[in-house]
Amino acid sequence: MSGRKRKERGLFGIVKSKSVLFTFRPREGEECSSDSEDSDYFPGRQSTDEDDVENFVQRKKLKAAKKKVKRTISSESKQLHTRSSVKSGKTLQTIRLPPEILLRVFIFGVQSEGITRFLPRVSRVCKEWHAVASDPALLKHLNLSEEGEGSSYIERRAGTFTVQRLTKLLSSRDLSQCQVISLAGQTKLNAGHIKSVLSHTPRLASLDLRGCHVIADVVKKLPELTPCLERIDLSHLPAFAKNLCFWHIEKMVSTFGNRLVELRLGQMDLMVHRVDQLLKTIGLTCPLLEELDLSLSFRDISVSSISIASHVDMGELAKACPRLRELRLDRHNLVDQSGETQPYNPAFTNLKVYSQAVHIHNFDQHPVFYRMFSNNHLIELNLSRTNLFPSQVSGSGVKSVRKLYLADMRPPFDAGELGRCMSAWSESVETLDLSFNRLNWFSQELDNCFSQPGSWDSAALKMLNLSNSHVEANTVVSILRNCKSLQTIDLTACRELPRGCKRKFHQTEFKFLMKKLLEA
Repeated sequence: MSGRKRKERGLFGIVKSKSVLFTFRPREGEECSSDSEDSDYFPGRQSTDEDDVENFVQRKKLKAAKKKVKRTISSESKQLHTRSSVKSGKTLQTIRLPPEILLRVFIFGVQSEGITRFLPRVSRVCKEWHAVASDPALLKHLNLSEEGEGSSYIERRAGTFTVQRLTKLLSSRDLSQCQVISLAGQTKLNAGHIKSVLSHTPRLASLDLRGCHVIADVVKKLPELTPCLERIDLSHLPAFAKNLCFWHIEKMVSTFGNRLVELRLGQMDLMVHRVDQLLKTIGLTCPLLEELDLSLSFRDISVSSISIASHVDMGELAKACPRLRELRLDRHNLVDQSGETQPYNPAFTNLKVYSQAVHIHNFDQHPVFYRMFSNNHLIELNLSRTNLFPSQVSGSGVKSVRKLYLADMRPPFDAGELGRCMSAWSESVETLDLSFNRLNWFSQELDNCFSQPGSWDSAALKMLNLSNSHVEANTVVSILRNCKSLQTIDLTACRELPRGCKRKFHQTEFKFLMKKLLEA
């Protein structure tokens, strides 16, 4: 009987499992008395029932052979997964990464996605991945800051970063090899959580606690919890520094002094009127210091009167800290005690970044700024909202400046000062900030500085910020024509410019800007 009829469905649509030996239904086609005249007759054909039995046996053998092949392939694949070496067959190839390479991949994943999102996910893949994810070397650089953990808008709304989740994760990890920890911006962590984390990191060398709830007890126990600290950042703590006083900071600096490479105490109101005392302590105890930030906060500050002067001996600091590369002293009016005008011997020859913004000194005072440099090549010089004259340190003092910030300069910053600065550093300045300069002479001085054809052919200026400044349309046209290297110009809130020009423009939009300015 044919295979088609054997698989026919019977009552209720159920497939018939047993072949029917005979049926009362007539065969399809016309039946004749002679076999040669039957419609389903083929010459040389044997019995139909014998063909059905033979085909059924062949199909059964084929199914059994396929099952056997599948079993052998699955067993081979399991053996390949369990072996440590790489083996390839005709149709299958598997690769196992060595633990050293897998550890590097996991380190990249932790740094890019964060510990609370990456490690729990990869630990559940297999035993090998779980073992690598538990390696203490994976947590040498632990970034738990607001930027590193739960920084996206969706994650902040969903609340994926919780204190319970972090403490549970860290309690099951070995932090003995951790060298760098950043908790910047994590206001959810209290002093108890911070001390709990630091108690398991005896080799810690860098600690970032910007904006955290740091109290006096945490600062006092830092030498005990982390005796190997070299970099400390306690910036932005005025609102959370409970019971913290200047004595705690000074004691911490003197304790870590021989190791300190970086010290950041910016935006701390504790430094008001105490910067001279702290600089003296740093000079006595921190010979390896390279980066120092003692800037005060800018909030609610009106620079309209003479800032209170602090008499310091920066020459002694230059001798004590010869490696100093970055120095930020915003809002501090530092005056030299000796009254001399020659550069310190030795000066801060390795200094690359200097910032002393937002202060005004008296005419009879001698700012330390004019004596600090000797053949320096600065990356950044920030004198915004001051009455200092940066051109006086050009020449033998500062050879080049890459980023120059002269925003909202105060009198007696005269009309020729900008021209003298640009004539000295035009070949090195790439970023120039002249925002919020609304003095009457500013537009004319800027036009005189940029209107000379050929003088800016070798200039390196790429970014120019003129937002909220007194700038005329012809001045901007001169800048666009003569400064060929310019890539970005910011004209936000420049009232003297026509409509449509008061925004930030990139190099691809300079033709449109030029057309708008010439039509005005």
